[in-house]
Amino acid sequence: MTVEYRVLGPLEVLLDGRPVPVPAGRGRVLLATLLLRANEFIPVNELVERVWDGEPPAPARAHKTLQTVVLRLRQALGEAGCVRTSSRGYGAFVEPGQLDLARFRDLVARGEHRAALELWRGPALGNVRSESLHREDVPRLVEEQLTALEHRIDADLDGATDVLVPELRSLVAKHPLHETFWAQLMLALHRAGQQAEALAVYRDVRKQLLDEVGSEPGQRLREAHEQVLRGEVPAARVVPRQLPPPHPHFVGREEELARLTETLRTRPGEPVLISAINGIGGVGKTVLAVEWAHQVAKRFPDGQLYVNLRGFGAGAESLDPAVVARDFLIALGVPAEDVPLGRAELFGAYRSAVAERRLLVLLDNARDGDHVLPLVSGATAGLMLVTSRTRISGLVAGGGEQLITLDVLGRQAAVELLVERIGEARVAAEREAVSRLVERCAGLPLALGIVAARAAYGEPLAALADELEQERLDALDIDDPSTDIRAVFSWSLRSVSEVAAEVFVLLGLHPGPDFSDAAVASLAALTPADAREVLDELVTSSLVTKTSDGRFVLHDLLRDYAVERSADLPQERRAEARERMFDHYLHTTWAARLLIDGLGRWTELPTPAPDTVVVPLADIKSAHRWYDTERKVLLGVATQMDAVGADDILWTFAYSMHIYLRRRGHVDESVDVQMRGLAAARRQGSLFGESRLNRSLASLHLKRQDFDAATRHLREALRCDEELQDTDGQVHVARGLAFMYEAQGRYAESLQVLEGVYSLGISLERVYEKFSYLTALGRASHLVGENDRALELCQEAHLLLGEINEPGSVMLSTLYETFGDIYLERGEHVPATESFETAVRIVRGIHDAYELAVVIVKLARARALAGDRRGARELALEALPLYESQRPAEVDEVRELIASLDQVCT
Repeated sequence: MTVEYRVLGPLEVLLDGRPVPVPAGRGRVLLATLLLRANEFIPVNELVERVWDGEPPAPARAHKTLQTVVLRLRQALGEAGCVRTSSRGYGAFVEPGQLDLARFRDLVARGEHRAALELWRGPALGNVRSESLHREDVPRLVEEQLTALEHRIDADLDGATDVLVPELRSLVAKHPLHETFWAQLMLALHRAGQQAEALAVYRDVRKQLLDEVGSEPGQRLREAHEQVLRGEVPAARVVPRQLPPPHPHFVGREEELARLTETLRTRPGEPVLISAINGIGGVGKTVLAVEWAHQVAKRFPDGQLYVNLRGFGAGAESLDPAVVARDFLIALGVPAEDVPLGRAELFGAYRSAVAERRLLVLLDNARDGDHVLPLVSGATAGLMLVTSRTRISGLVAGGGEQLITLDVLGRQAAVELLVERIGEARVAAEREAVSRLVERCAGLPLALGIVAARAAYGEPLAALADELEQERLDALDIDDPSTDIRAVFSWSLRSVSEVAAEVFVLLGLHPGPDFSDAAVASLAALTPADAREVLDELVTSSLVTKTSDGRFVLHDLLRDYAVERSADLPQERRAEARERMFDHYLHTTWAARLLIDGLGRWTELPTPAPDTVVVPLADIKSAHRWYDTERKVLLGVATQMDAVGADDILWTFAYSMHIYLRRRGHVDESVDVQMRGLAAARRQGSLFGESRLNRSLASLHLKRQDFDAATRHLREALRCDEELQDTDGQVHVARGLAFMYEAQGRYAESLQVLEGVYSLGISLERVYEKFSYLTALGRASHLVGENDRALELCQEAHLLLGEINEPGSVMLSTLYETFGDIYLERGEHVPATESFETAVRIVRGIHDAYELAVVIVKLARARALAGDRRGARELALEALPLYESQRPAEVDEVRELIASLDQVCT
C-alpha cells in the first residue's frame, strides 16, 4: 500500500494511486493545516482558530466539534489515515516520501530545483477554503516556490536562453516587483543577442520601481544592467542560502535587534561590518542572530553562509577554520577539486571569493577570536555575524565591530515567551505559577522553551511549578552558576516516555555534530521507524532539534547534559551501544567506498552487531551524498574509536574514508584519520592494515608534494608486503615509488624500481594489477627515452583492457597519456591529440583535479602543434585555475603557454 499527500496544488490524498475523498469545509482545512506542519502535534486551541477561520464558537463546543471533524476525516481517509491524537493536540504523521511538500524541500536542499518545481500542480491548496490559511501559510509556500524558480532559471541561463524569454516575460507580468525575474529576463535577452531589448527592459522596470515603490533598482538588477552594457555573458551565479529557519516562537530582544539594524544604517558604503553577540550558553545568541539575519537577508543578494563552529560543548571537537573555508568555497560554487590544498592558499581563495560578493556570513558558537579570525575579510561589502560565549573583539582594525552582550530575558519577555508557546489564556489563568516557573528558569530561553514544551502536554502550570521546585540537583556549571539548568533538563527528561529518555541519554555517546535516525536506531537498538517516533517525541519536548534537511542536533548544553548522564550508564551498556553505532558507520561507509572506487583484495569485515542499521546505498551518487552528509560525523567517529581503543575496526574504517576525502580535497582531515588508523593497525599487529594505511598516507603526502614523507610511507608499506609475501602489494608499492621518482624528475630511478619487480609484475594473476604494472613500466621507459620499448609495453597493457571491468582509473588515463607523449615526440600530432583527449575524458570522470591539470595542458600543446591554436588556448585557460590551486609551483609554465598562444591568436 502506497499513500501520497499533496498540498502543492489542490489538496489531494492518493491511496495506491487512486484519489481518496477528503471532506470539504473544515475537514480539508484541518488536514491541510496538519500537513503543513507534518510530524508534530498542534495544540487544540491553534487548530480551533484555524478551522473556524479566527471566529470559533465557545471553547467547550469548539473542542467537541473539532473532535467530530477529526472523526469524520479519519473515516474518510480510511487506510490512508495519518492523523494522530495526543494530550498535546492533533498531528499528521507521514513517512519519508509521502508528502509532496517534504519532497520539494528535500530536492531544493540538494539543489535539484527543476525536479522540485515539477511537484507543483497549481496554486497551493487551491481547493481549500480558508482565509487565514491563504493569508498566513500559503504565501510562505509561494515564496519557497519562487526562490526555487529563481535558482532553476539561473541554471538554465547557461543553455538556450531564447526559450527562457517567453517564460520570464510571463513571470514579470505576474510578479511585477520581483526584481530577480527582471534581471534574469535582461540576461536571457542579452544572451539571445537582443542587447537593445535587454536595455529597454531595464528602463521599463526602473521607471516602474520609481513610480510604484519610490526606489531605484536593487543590486541584482544593477549588476545585470552593467553586464549588458559591457557586453558580458557571465556564468550563472551560485547563491547559497544556508541560514537555519528562524525560531517559530521568537520574542523580545527588540533593543538588540534595533542596535544591529541601526549599525547597517549608519555604515553605508563601508567595506565590512562585523557584529559579535556574546552571552552564556542557552541565552539565545543563535536564535537572535538567525532572526536578525533573516530580517536583513534581502540586503545581501549574493546569499547567506552559516556554520556552527562548535566552540563549546562536550563530546564534539570545534571546527577548524580551514574546514569551514573549504566548505564555504564549495557552497559559493567552486568545484571541490579546484579548492586549494594549502592553508594559506585556501584562506586566500576564500577571502577573494567573499570580496566579490555581498554576503551575509553567520559564524555561530565560536570559541574565541582566533577561532574566526582566518575567516574575516576586510575587503567585502557583506556582513559577518559572530556568536560566542566569550566576548570577541579586535576582528576589525580600529575596533569597528558591533559588540552585543546578551543577557537573560527579563520577566516580561519570559512571560511573553510562555504566552507565545502555550497561549495567553493559560498564562492569564495561572499567573502565580507562571511567576514561579519564570523565576526557576532564571530568564534563560533554553530552559523556558523546555518548560513550555512540557506545559503544552496539558498539565496544570501550578503542578509543573511544584514539581520543578522539588528538584535538588546541583546547578550545571556554565557561565552563570545561579541558573539551575540541569534541574530543568532532568525534570523535562522525566516527562517523556522511558524509551525516549533512554535514547536521549545514549545520544551522549554520539560524537555529533548532528545525527540521522538510522544512527539513533543503531545506538539504541531500535527499528528505524521506532527511532523516528522517539526522535519526534524528543523534538516535541524541545530536547532535540530537527534541522531543515531532516537530521537532528542537540543544543550544546543539552549535549553536555547527555554526555554527563551517559557516563552513569553501566559500562557494558555503553560498550554495546557504541559497538552498534560504530558498526553502523563502518559498514555503511564501507559500502559507499565500494561504490565509488572498489577495493580489490581486502580482509573480511566483521559481522555487524545485532540491531545495527546499515544504510542501503544504491549507486555512486547516493554514496557521495552519504559521505557529504556524514563527513563531519565520520571524522568524530574515527576520533572516538581511537579514544575508546576500538583498534580492531578503526584501521579498516579509516581506510574506507580515504578515497572520498582525498578526491574531495580534504587532505588534512584524511591524514589525521589515516594516521589514527595506522597506529591502530600497528597496535593490532596487522601487517596488512599497516601496508594499506601507509599506501594511503603516501598518496596524500604526494598530493602535498611532501616527497620525503611519501617515500617513508611507501617503504614502510613495502616492508609489510615483503613480510607478508604479498606479490600484488610489492608491485603496487613499486609503482608508487616509481611515480614518486617521476614527480621529482628522477626518471632512471623510476625505471629501476619497476624493473626490480619485473618477474613479479608480469606474473601477477589479477589482470588489473598486471595492466597497471605494464602501463607504469611503459611510462618509465618512455621517460628515459626508450620509446620503442615503451610503445610495446603500453600496447601489451592495452590488450588487457578487454578483460578489465574498469571504466575509469588513474592508471587507465596514464596509459593514454603515455601514448600521447610517445606520439607527440614522434611528431604524430593527430594520434597524440586523440590519446590526450581520451585521457582527459577519463580523468574528468574520476574527478581528480591534480591529474586533470597536467593532461589538459598536454592536450593543449598537442592541439597547438596540430594547428588548432584557438582550441589550445581555451584548454590552457581552463587549466590555469587548476594549476593555481593544485600545482602552484608549476603555474608559470601554463601562463607562458597562454602568453605564447595569445600572440599567435591575435
